[in-house]
Amino acid sequence: MEKISILSTPVNFDKSDYLSLLSLAAGAAISRQKKMGELVIGENGWNVDVKNRRIKFGENEFDCGIIGSESYQSNTWLWGWANTESGVPEICFAPSRRAKRNLPECEEFSTGKFMLDEIHTGHNLSMITAGISEKNVCYYRCPYDGGALFVQIEGLPEEIFAPISLDELAREYIDIIGSFYCDHKLLAAGFLHQNGCSFEDGGSYISATDGGRTLRFDFEEADGLFRVINISLQ
Repeated sequence: MEKISILSTPVNFDKSDYLSLLSLAAGAAISRQKKMGELVIGENGWNVDVKNRRIKFGENEFDCGIIGSESYQSNTWLWGWANTESGVPEICFAPSRRAKRNLPECEEFSTGKFMLDEIHTGHNLSMITAGISEKNVCYYRCPYDGGALFVQIEGLPEEIFAPISLDELAREYIDIIGSFYCDHKLLAAGFLHQNGCSFEDGGSYISATDGGRTLRFDFEEADGLFRVINISLQ
């Protein structure tokens, strides 16, 4: 499937707002991370060669690049591009530099180091980074003593990024909103867009038709965020 960036989603959103970007990215990212776990990782262990930009899961080996790292001691995030004392070749930090370049208006992507919290996590920052990449990518969290390194993985099986049915998309959407804080309208829009589905944005609803079936999300607005109030598939 051709790469589709969250930044081209045909819905009104603020490119400087971190939560909006996260909402757009989360649907496809969570779905694809789950597929990577099933199809590539399974019960395999992992090994990362940072300087040679390679990661292995058992016998499966892929190109990777550094997004950033979490520190348990300081409870902070450090972007790869800001890690000037690592001694690692700059090319290894390409995913983080691209993210910074593509999101100049978003403070979280131009600030080298900042505190982690419930929505500012390595997972969430990596989902956005993957969502704006020019390639179909996933990410992986590599824990170590004192923290964790997040890397972006390229060259994964294409079936990880293949479009899913509206039925499956609706099921995964419901699972996500049950445990993930986000704008539900932007979640639906970004998920459909990255799945290759055209949709109608009616303001208080989003509707997509595929294979003769129509998936519709109805929303209400509260405290500046949209919340889904009905999902129908006919």
